Amino acid sequence: MFDTRPLGDLIDFFNGKAIKPGGTGQYPAYGSNGLIGGSDEYKYENAIIIGRVGAYCGSIAYCPTRFWASDNTIVTRPRSQSGDVRYFSYLLQFLELNRHAGGAAQPLVTQTTLRQVMAPVAPEPTQRRIASILAAYDDLIENNTRRIVLLEEMARRLYEEWFVRFRFPGHEQARMVESELGLVPEGWEVVKLGSLVRDIRDSVAPTAVSSDTPYVGLEHIPRRSIALSEWGQAADVQSSKLRFRAGDILFGKIRPYFHKVAVAPVDGVSSSDAIVIRLNSEDAFVPALATINSDAFVAHAAQTSNGTKMPRANWNVLVEYPVLLPPHELRQQHHDFVSNYVAIIRNIVMRNRNLRAQRDLLLPKLIAGEIDVATFPEPEQATQASEPAVDPMAFSQTVNWPVDGLECQSQARAEWE
Repeated sequence: MFDTRPLGDLIDFFNGKAIKPGGTGQYPAYGSNGLIGGSDEYKYENAIIIGRVGAYCGSIAYCPTRFWASDNTIVTRPRSQSGDVRYFSYLLQFLELNRHAGGAAQPLVTQTTLRQVMAPVAPEPTQRRIASILAAYDDLIENNTRRIVLLEEMARRLYEEWFVRFRFPGHEQARMVESELGLVPEGWEVVKLGSLVRDIRDSVAPTAVSSDTPYVGLEHIPRRSIALSEWGQAADVQSSKLRFRAGDILFGKIRPYFHKVAVAPVDGVSSSDAIVIRLNSEDAFVPALATINSDAFVAHAAQTSNGTKMPRANWNVLVEYPVLLPPHELRQQHHDFVSNYVAIIRNIVMRNRNLRAQRDLLLPKLIAGEIDVATFPEPEQATQASEPAVDPMAFSQTVNWPVDGLECQSQARAEWE
């Protein structure tokens, strides 16, 4: 039997404390929009973080470990020591706390307001069961997300080994020669980025696409990751957009977003603040993506941008950027490795979206008591379906990866298992 009570009777509230964002301490640091860096100190442990102010007002994050919470947050825990913290994180998501925001200049939720919000609360044994059901989905999503990070790191390390340090298979016998990029292995070719890709400016009016067409704004493209896992719908933004196809590369062209690069997993439309980059040929994918996603290219885009208040990348300049291509056999080896892992990343992204959709359908029904948890089956632990199609170590069986790369793979194997 569920009981309806004010949140102030169920949970305790605490204020966050100011912290400089972007720190790298051992403890996670949270702001109103989630994780913002690290901290050398912690203030809370196993608690819930509520976004207090701004665009993410009312957002919910759960941290089972020690952490720091900024002054843009409110931290909360169940008043009962036996109450399930994770259950209450799902309860707060169900309540959509942003609906209770006030403030004229920007949205704001206060402890006073939150204490008065009425909530359906389950008995403690039921709390634990509900939390276990929903957490099974979240844990699998998090595990898949870690796999994406691992795959991207392996691909990045391989690029650095082969194309920056020139420690590719057979590098011991390679002769170095002068080029416009300095000393490079003999037989390697320097081409312009524009010979590999082109920008697509297929502008479309808001009414020209169906409202449920996937829409990607710069806010959807993650930092330091090519895995585009979140997007909205075309109906969300009433302005002209650019069409893109699955496999196109999206590049944020406004200076604060030059580091945002993603591979589109689906067809859709993007903000006009992105550059839609399309391959001139299939075998251009890996060298183009590796180049555009490199720190050097991002720095070049910033240095050559136009404008003072809001500098924008100049594509006419970027197409002249030099790209170093190895001989065909080596290029094919690199292509096979990276394109396989990009495909795996896409599969994991789509699986995570399905898991989120299932969880989001279940959450309100479980929290409201519309589903009898006593007879509810365990969520399918379909880990096999989320396993990669290629073993992380498989590439090393065909390529003599240098020492640093092998160390990376050994760590990858340990984390994978």
